[in-house]
Amino acid sequence: MINISGRRFSRLFKISAIVLCVFIISAVFLSSNRGLYNVTGLENNNEPSFASDPSIKKTFSSIFDAIKKHSPDKEVVRKKNDNCLLDGTVGTGNNDVKNWHRLSQKSMEGCLELSDSEINTLKSKHDAYIQSLEEIAVEKIHYKGKGIAIVGGGKFSLLAFLVVKTIRKFETTLPIEIFIPPQDVEDELEFCQQLLPEDNAKCIYLSDILPSQDIKKYEFKRYQYKSLAILASSFDDLLLIDADNFPIKNLDGIFDNEPYTSTGLILWPDFWRRSANPKFYEITGIELDTKKRVRNAIDDLTPPEVYTEDFSKLADVPFHDFSGTLPDPSTESGQMMINKGKHMKTLLLALYYNVNGPSWYYPILSQGAAGEGDKETVIAAALHNKAKFYQVKFKTGVEGYHQSNGRGFRGVAMLQHDFVQDFARYEDATARIKELYSTESFKQFDSGYSIDAFYEKYISQVNTDIPEEKRKIDVLFVHSHLPKFDPVPLWQSQDLIEDGKHFRSYTSLKKINYFDIELQNFEIFDKYICQDTIAFPYIKNEVKDADMPDLCNYIKNRLSYLQETHESVTSVA
Repeated sequence: MINISGRRFSRLFKISAIVLCVFIISAVFLSSNRGLYNVTGLENNNEPSFASDPSIKKTFSSIFDAIKKHSPDKEVVRKKNDNCLLDGTVGTGNNDVKNWHRLSQKSMEGCLELSDSEINTLKSKHDAYIQSLEEIAVEKIHYKGKGIAIVGGGKFSLLAFLVVKTIRKFETTLPIEIFIPPQDVEDELEFCQQLLPEDNAKCIYLSDILPSQDIKKYEFKRYQYKSLAILASSFDDLLLIDADNFPIKNLDGIFDNEPYTSTGLILWPDFWRRSANPKFYEITGIELDTKKRVRNAIDDLTPPEVYTEDFSKLADVPFHDFSGTLPDPSTESGQMMINKGKHMKTLLLALYYNVNGPSWYYPILSQGAAGEGDKETVIAAALHNKAKFYQVKFKTGVEGYHQSNGRGFRGVAMLQHDFVQDFARYEDATARIKELYSTESFKQFDSGYSIDAFYEKYISQVNTDIPEEKRKIDVLFVHSHLPKFDPVPLWQSQDLIEDGKHFRSYTSLKKINYFDIELQNFEIFDKYICQDTIAFPYIKNEVKDADMPDLCNYIKNRLSYLQETHESVTSVA
C-alpha cells in the first residue's frame, strides 16, 4: 500500500486543483475559438481531417494510378515551322492589333510541331484517363468549409508566412492551410507547429490524401504543387494563392458573392492574348467552329458584325476569337477561387494536365509565352468539362518604380482586382451593349470601332458614363513577384540600393489603399529572423552563421529607411 502523508496529500491536492483550473480555462478558451487549429497544426480543433477516412486515400491512390497509366511517354520536341509568326507575347490593346495576325490558326499550329502520331497518342491517353474517372468513386471525396491554401516549403514557407500576416492584418478570419511538399516536411516542423497556429493556420501534406508508398512513385515539380495543394486542402470552397501574393482586403464573405455562387470558379487575367496550339482542341475533343467569330480579344459583348468587315475572310483572325476556344486574355494563376463540389472533375483533369505539364501540356497550352506553366490548366479543364467559370475582365495592373539612368519602368507586382465589383461592371456593360445593338440595323461594320475605346467605355474606371458607385474597382491581390520579398537575394544583390542609399520599389501606394507592404514585410523579417531567430530552414541553408549579422544589418537598415519614409508615402493627398 502506498502511504501519503497529510502534508504531501494537501500539496498534491493543491497542484491537482491548479492543473484542473488551467484545463477548464483552456477548454473554455478553445470552445470560444472553434475556428482555431490545435497546437499540433495537424488537425482542425475537434474535427478529424477530411482525409482521415481510409477510403479517401484509396480513391486518390486510384486517381494517381490512372494518371500514371494513361500518361503519354517521352516529351514534346519544341520545334517550330515557317508558318509560326509568333516571336513573343501579344497584348490585347490597340497598339497590339497590328500583331494579331500572328495568332491565326495557321500560325499557332506551326509554333509547336506535333506529328499525327503524337496527336493520336495524346488523344487516346486523354480519352482513356477521362473514361477511368467514371470508374473511380470520386463522390467519396468530401471536403468541408471555406478557407485559403498556399504552397510553402523552403523559401516559400517564409514567403507564405508574410502572406499569412497580411491576411490577418486585414482581419480576414478564414482558416489557412500551407501545403508542404514531401521533401520539406521534416525541415518545416517548427514553422508548422509553432508559428502557424498563432494565426489560425496549419500545414497540410501530400500524405493527407495519398498513401506514403504511393508518393514515392511520382516525381512532382514546383508548378505541379498547386494542383496537389488544391486536392490536399480540406476546404470545399477554396482560395488558392501563390506564396508571393498578398490579399489587401478583408476576404471574409468572398465565397458568398456572385459570380462565384453560380459558377464556383473565379480566375484572373494575365497581360497577354492566348497562344494555345489549336491541336489541343483536337487532342481533348473540344468542339470548335472556326467559321464563327464570337469575340474580338477581350470584347465578348459587341456583336462580331461591328468589328468584322468580311466574314468570308477570317484567315488572319486570332484563333481564340472563334467559337469553342478559350476566351482571351490568357489566365494568371497567382490566385484562383474554386468550389470542389462543383468542379471536382475539372480539378482532376487539371491535375492530369499538370502531371504531364512540363513534358506536354504546358508547351501545348502556352507555346513558350510568358509565364508558361500551370496557368492555363484549370480553365482548359473547365472548358473541356463544359463547366461554368468567370474570368475577371478588368486588366491586370502594375506597381513599381522608374529606374535611374533611363532604364525605364520596372514592374515589381501584378495587381489583380475585386471580382465582385468587376462582375457588376460587366453586367452593366452587358445590359448597355444589348440595348445599343437591340436592332439588326445597328449590327453593321464600324470602321471607327476600337478595342481600347470598348474597354474604356464599358470596363475601365475612367468612363464617367458609368454611375460613380459602380466605377471603382479595388485592387484585391498584390502579386509581388519581381523581386519577391525574399531577404536573402535582396541582401546579396543589394537590389533596392543605389549609390549606397535604399529606395522604395512600391511608389504608388494609392493603388493599394496606402498599404505599406514593404514596411510590414521588413518588420516581420526583423522580428522573426533577427530578433526571435525562428528556425526557417531556408535561411539556415542559404546564410552561413558568420554572415547572419550582415544579413540582419541589411534588414535593420532597410527597415529604418522604410519607417522614416512611411508617413510621406502613405499620406492621402
